[in-house]
Amino acid sequence: MKQSESKISSPYFRSMRLLLDTVESNDSLQWDDEEYGKVEIFVKGMSRRWYKINAIQIEPIKKDQSGADPKHWTSSWVIMVKGAAWRSDFSNNNSMVADICIHTARSGYRLPIGDSLVSLCLSLVNDKITAMEIPLLAQFIVCPRKRLSTIEIFQQEGIVTSYMLNQEDPFGEWDEDWEQEEDNLQQNEFALINHSNPAFDALANLFAHSAISAERESKVLESELIEQEMRENHIEKMIYDWDREADKVRGLR
Repeated sequence: MKQSESKISSPYFRSMRLLLDTVESNDSLQWDDEEYGKVEIFVKGMSRRWYKINAIQIEPIKKDQSGADPKHWTSSWVIMVKGAAWRSDFSNNNSMVADICIHTARSGYRLPIGDSLVSLCLSLVNDKITAMEIPLLAQFIVCPRKRLSTIEIFQQEGIVTSYMLNQEDPFGEWDEDWEQEEDNLQQNEFALINHSNPAFDALANLFAHSAISAERESKVLESELIEQEMRENHIEKMIYDWDREADKVRGLR
């Protein structure tokens, strides 16, 4: 077999042939770069947003255990995705372009690179459907075009803005304010404990009056119960005495 025929029948060329056929048969895909070891594809999504996929072969390439050239594996490539509202934004206004951290699954690292790129392209063509499972893609789709100029990256953990990248410690100022707020809260708690707060004093007086009133009511109720018990005992004694006198009268008869 000739060397050229061997290359054409290799997993790399077969997978790239699949990718090229997919791009040519889909109006939403544009193949922009056919350089060996480098792929650049433009994708128009259902949402009318545009994506640019760049795949670059990693160097140097190491042979696997069988001695075969692993360049066709996805794990031997770097795949990057950028998004924009308009196709022209990729060339005319880089500030309107944001990185989108969408990567092939770990299980796809041992797939031919062409197969992985076909799957990625079709997922972005149907971006509205894909966004149901990938929230960061949904955020990109609904983001206004003007806001894209301030956003650098859409990632799973949240967006990264230009302001955040330009700050040496983007959370430093917030941390200082937070510490000051904590100090204020501790001081307020200390003031409450020392009864120096008018609101606390008023509330304490209210509880004190309530406690005194409750104690008085308890004593009054206890006194009433004692008087009632004494009356009942007196009545019972009178009834007992009457019964005895009645028995005596009946005995005389």
